[in-house]
Amino acid sequence: MREADSASSRKDFINKVFIAKKEAQETEYWLELLKGAEFINNEDNKKELNYLLAECREIVLILAAILRKSKTLISN
Repeated sequence: MREADSASSRKDFINKVFIAKKEAQETEYWLELLKGAEFINNEDNKKELNYLLAECREIVLILAAILRKSKTLISN
């Protein structure tokens, strides 16, 4: 998102936000794998993992909303 903030055009901004969204989705995937493998047994760590998953999902949703809004602005 820091790169998106200094994008050279709206199209460049959208591309950089899209990349950030893909990276967030990949992070979510790895966190889900970690959770599904039941690799973490400590209760505090499980809580932290669930917190990180929730935060990651929120970030993906926020980035998706930014993309929708930005694409709408280009269309108009």
